[in-house]
Amino acid sequence: MLTIVAIPWRYRVTLLQRPAPPVYGDFTDFLLFAADILMIATLLCWLVDLALRPRRMDVGPMLISLPLAGLMLAGIASIPFSVDPPLSAYHALRLILLAGFYLYVVNEIRSWKVIVLPAALMILSQGWVAILQAFSQQSVGLLALGEYTLNPQWSGVSIVLAGGVRLLRAYGLADHPNILGGCLAVAWLALGLWSAGRPASPWRPVALAILGVGGLALLYTFSRSAWVALAGGAALAAGFFYKTGQREIGRQWLLTGLGSLLLLTPFILHLAPFLGIRLGFGGSFNQVATEEQSLGERKLLDETANQLFENRPLTGVGLGAFALAQRAEFPNFPVDYQPAHLVLLEVAAETGIFGALFYMSLLLLPWLALWLKRRQLRFTPILIGASALLLAVSLIGLFDYYTWLLVPGRLLSWLAWGLWGASYRSASSGGSDYA
Repeated sequence: MLTIVAIPWRYRVTLLQRPAPPVYGDFTDFLLFAADILMIATLLCWLVDLALRPRRMDVGPMLISLPLAGLMLAGIASIPFSVDPPLSAYHALRLILLAGFYLYVVNEIRSWKVIVLPAALMILSQGWVAILQAFSQQSVGLLALGEYTLNPQWSGVSIVLAGGVRLLRAYGLADHPNILGGCLAVAWLALGLWSAGRPASPWRPVALAILGVGGLALLYTFSRSAWVALAGGAALAAGFFYKTGQREIGRQWLLTGLGSLLLLTPFILHLAPFLGIRLGFGGSFNQVATEEQSLGERKLLDETANQLFENRPLTGVGLGAFALAQRAEFPNFPVDYQPAHLVLLEVAAETGIFGALFYMSLLLLPWLALWLKRRQLRFTPILIGASALLLAVSLIGLFDYYTWLLVPGRLLSWLAWGLWGASYRSASSGGSDYA
């Protein structure tokens, strides 16, 4: 639970500095984040428990477990061919630990409550910091906890520009507003779905208040990928609830969403010029320099990813080594070296065609299985909720690379795969232990 709370937190220890200017240091340094420490502690405690109480381990449904194993092996296989073998070995070790995390989730998480409480704590611990940053337009003095020093007038700080006004995007205690936004979107879905399924719970008013904090913080991140992720996950859950005859939960879910939108309406109206810029109203994508640069960078990064993949279609440039390969291939690159924002393309460039095929399987097979077994599956609220979280994380990967490369995004991805695998296995077998 503490691992989940710490997912967006950028507080970390630098194990080894490996400067490779002008590549961003976090792409090359060996780092240990708070969430890493908590995840490793979780796995060590689990191993002790398995030794004291031996039991059969479930590897999860093959349609998730096999592609995950293949993706890990493709990453390991890329090490000898990597432009930076030590860096790829570092990332391969991370994938091995994430495989253990996936197995832990599949085997040990038997209650949605284990997700709900840390989701609420994540929203509270990050949301109030983000809101204070947005209202004060500066950092709030939590530098010792990993907060950036923020000023919207500084170059490199993420802002939205409208009418000559530079509005600071909320960072919370995360590394970037997009990362905070994605974590808040997933946490909001988890808490909101729990609340919708328990309208008579005495904790529902508390949950709704926390959802209000999360919604406002998410709004101030100005993260388009997070907004799409939340909207997509919410729409999927609503559709499943009504399609499977769970109308009361569906009604409560819609009321939760409408109530949150009503609460945010004054803020949406106040931020309308800035929201319009982020959403492309008035031709902002072609007329506002910051938005035009953002979209232009993404197109250029995708083109370089295609080129790197074409150069090494079988082995890739090495797990986690994309930015260094960029620097070697394009020494006069006009923008910052960074991965492509389409995760599938990034995976292909780093691990080659086989890694890309395994990752594509992870994106497609869960939905194919739900469709093919739609008459045999028990579409419990847990399966619906896990599917909503999985879709949200997958949608983020269409617009941003952190679900593949960075610690917060990886933990979100492997957590979502584990939750979906556990709930799908239970729904397939008719079990009732996952509740």
